[in-house]
Amino acid sequence: MDTVGDLARTLVLRTHQTRLNRDLDRLGTEIATGFVRDPVAHLGGDVSTLVSIDRRLAQLETYRVNTTEAGFLSGTMQTTLDEIQTRSELLSQVLLSVELTPNEEMLRTFSTEAENALGNMLNGLNRSVAGRFLFSGTATDTPAVVDSETMISDLQTALVGAVDAADVEAALDTWFDTLGGGFETDGYLGSTVSLAPLQLSATESAGVDIRADDPVFRDVMKAMAKAALASDSALGLAGDVKIELISNAALDLQTAVASLVELRAGLGTLEQRIEEVTARNSAERTATSIARLDLVGTDEFETATRYENTRVQLEALYAITVRSSRMSLVEFLR
Repeated sequence: MDTVGDLARTLVLRTHQTRLNRDLDRLGTEIATGFVRDPVAHLGGDVSTLVSIDRRLAQLETYRVNTTEAGFLSGTMQTTLDEIQTRSELLSQVLLSVELTPNEEMLRTFSTEAENALGNMLNGLNRSVAGRFLFSGTATDTPAVVDSETMISDLQTALVGAVDAADVEAALDTWFDTLGGGFETDGYLGSTVSLAPLQLSATESAGVDIRADDPVFRDVMKAMAKAALASDSALGLAGDVKIELISNAALDLQTAVASLVELRAGLGTLEQRIEEVTARNSAERTATSIARLDLVGTDEFETATRYENTRVQLEALYAITVRSSRMSLVEFLR
C-alpha cells in the first residue's frame, strides 16, 4: 500500500509539475510578445474581428512597402533631374558668351564643355538604385541610354555631308525626333513601356514612369550635342557656322530647361501625394495595431504577476517533491 501511495503521490506531483511548466511557458511567451498565446480561446472562439484586423494590417504593410519604394524612386529621380537642370542652366550661360570670344580655341572649349555636360546627363539617366535602372521603363535591368562616346560617334555619322547650321540642325532633328530615328533605334536602350503604377492605398496609386526617351530629355541632349559637335574636326564646319550652332544650342537649352522645370514640378506634386498617403497609412496602421492590442493584448503587470506566482508554486512543488521522495533535482526533471 505504501508503494501504491508513493506512486500515486508521484503521479499527482508530476501532473502539477507539467501543468505549472506549461503555464510558465505560456506566460513567458505572453510577456515577451505582449499578446495572448491562444487568441482563439481568449476570444471564445469568435476570431472574425481578429482576422479582419490582421488582413487590414497585411494590406497596410504592402502599402507601406509600396509608398517607401515610390518615395525612394521619385526622390532619386528628382535629384537626377535637378542635376541635369543645374548643369544645363550653367552650360547655357557659358555658351551664350560665344559671340564675345569667337576664336577657335574658345569654340573648342565650348564644345568640350557641352560634350562633358552631355556625358554627365547620360550618366544621370543611367542611374540605378538597388540594381534597377530608373529611366528605362519596364526594362529595369538595362541602362536607359548609350554612353556619350557612342552617341557622339553615331551623330558624327548622321551629320556627314552637313555644311551649314541648317544642315546640322536638320540632321539632329531627324536623329532625335523622328519616329524610328537614330535615338529610338540606337540611342535609347530601355523599354517603351512605363512601369505599372504602385498601389499606395485602396484608392491611391502612383505612376513613377519618367523615361529617358521623354521629349524633354531629347531636347536637352540635342542642344548639348549641337554645341558639342560644332567644333568637331571631322565635320570641318566654318567658323561662323560653329558660332551659330553654339549660340543656337544655348537658346535651345533655355527652352528645354523650361520644359524640364515643368517635368520636375509634376514629379514634385507626385512626391507630395506620396508623402500624404504615407502619413494617412501610418496613422491607420497605428490605430489598427492599437485595436488589435486591445483585442488580444495582455496586461503586462497582471501577466508578470501571474508568471511570478506560477514560478513560486513550481519551486514550492519541487521542494515538496524532494522532501517527500528524497529525489535529486536531476531525477525530478527527468
